[in-house]
Amino acid sequence: MTSKKQAVIVVHGMGEQRPMGTMRTIVDALWTTDASIELDDSQNRDADGNKSWIVPDIKTGSHDLQRITTPAMRDGRRTDFFEFYYADILDNAKLKNLWRWLMRVIKVKPEFVLERMVWPWTALCFLVVLILWVMLSVLFLGVATQFGIDFWSEAAKQARLSVPGVSFLGAICLILMILVAARINSLRWLLRWPSYALIGLVVYYLIFLTEDLTLRTLVVSFTILLSIATSLIFLPYLGDVAGYLGAHPDTVGRRHAVRERGLQLLRRLHEDPTYERIVIVAHSLGSVVAYDILHLLWEELGPTNENPPERKVREALAAHDHLVQELNQKYGIKRWSAADIARYREAQSAVAEAIRAQGAVVRKDGRKSNAYWKITDFITAGSPLSHAQFLLARGALNFGKLKKERLFPTAPPQVFNDDFGVLYSNDPIDFAADMPLPKTRTEWAVRAPHAYAHHGAVFSAVRWTNFYDEHHPFFFWQGDVLGGPLSGAGRFGQGICDHNVKMTYQRFGSPSRFVTHTLYWTDTNPKSDQVSANVRHMRDAVNLKGS
Repeated sequence: MTSKKQAVIVVHGMGEQRPMGTMRTIVDALWTTDASIELDDSQNRDADGNKSWIVPDIKTGSHDLQRITTPAMRDGRRTDFFEFYYADILDNAKLKNLWRWLMRVIKVKPEFVLERMVWPWTALCFLVVLILWVMLSVLFLGVATQFGIDFWSEAAKQARLSVPGVSFLGAICLILMILVAARINSLRWLLRWPSYALIGLVVYYLIFLTEDLTLRTLVVSFTILLSIATSLIFLPYLGDVAGYLGAHPDTVGRRHAVRERGLQLLRRLHEDPTYERIVIVAHSLGSVVAYDILHLLWEELGPTNENPPERKVREALAAHDHLVQELNQKYGIKRWSAADIARYREAQSAVAEAIRAQGAVVRKDGRKSNAYWKITDFITAGSPLSHAQFLLARGALNFGKLKKERLFPTAPPQVFNDDFGVLYSNDPIDFAADMPLPKTRTEWAVRAPHAYAHHGAVFSAVRWTNFYDEHHPFFFWQGDVLGGPLSGAGRFGQGICDHNVKMTYQRFGSPSRFVTHTLYWTDTNPKSDQVSANVRHMRDAVNLKGS
């Protein structure tokens, strides 16, 4: 008898990631250090924790990306960990793509920016504009020097304010603008050109209106340091973001290559009959990549018109639609309670189980393959999708429109139309005289000759769990500014289970929350006999034990 197996796909985040680097740390958190896992053979646990082995496997398409496999648990279930690696595709990020993406971000209308992101967005805008002003000023001075023109000495004779005075006034004005604009949405325009002009004025004064050689040297040195930071820090990390999120002719090829590699891995796992369940754990930019791939794969392998579902799957989809209708009538656009989110997740699990029990079906074109939908859970950590309103769309209204058009799948999914939910049928209602009339269109779709789930309904069968660490509203480096909540009618749906995990770790002998973006699977509890909440919740979400 073949033992039951499940696959966990790890999707790394932005930056110059090492192959299998992220996966090994996640395996350590989810498997190796979890003493509550009951193993089939006690010899498979030693002083380092639960054992696992690295096995060559070409499913990933690379010999550098091998599979980590575990021994069987008491119920016979085994787990294979794979990494979907894409850093090599986005590695050759061009500086122009980064600046193009940054300019797009700073030109976003201030009213589109989420309230909790006003200060981080403003800081990014100021940094970009400051770099541009300083670089242009130094370049201008360099050109002038070649022609024997000395702006410094002549201009400095006319200076009336001290350097500290101008700097102090500039800082006060900027802080006042930030505080006002953060609280009054209608005044957020103050964050734009007036503040950028003020930065230019301060830079102009510091460079042109002083004869202080030390200050000039500091300004030029600062520009050089910013250039080095751009090439060594911003480009390797934000370059990946710009290369994937920035849709331009010279990034389309890379975006396609990233998605196609992920699709190939998932296709191979779905075609392998030894796997019963697949879980995707995605971090940072990887959550955006995995989200796109899920949407594409659902149309290909889900119970859509490409793979007409049988009666049991239709019934599960209909039950899902009835529950969503009930919850929508109960809550409207308000947040669902934890108990009702749990009910919704049970409905999603029922759809996934019905698809698993059905197995492969004859496709619309008459072919039958071994592949059928096996993904049950999507776990995101530190996801930029929280900022989709201004990163992927043009404000809340445009974001809502794109969700209704099913470009962005939600949980629960958008309805097919006013008559149907996820499950729909284009067949005319035609019942025999001895059959009861259906009360709803959904009931009719269960019995109709042809009925399917629509192409944007991936989260009718996939539970979505999101982890974030709410950053400080002003000192945004305290926590995770890149991630955020995803649940809610104005975000990606009320059916997402959000976990705000406040992570604190020891830094130089004292508690710290400095940039926690990469700590979601790190045990930060100083007590060796206890596990931090973020790891505990992550284990529950992935649910290797199947409890």
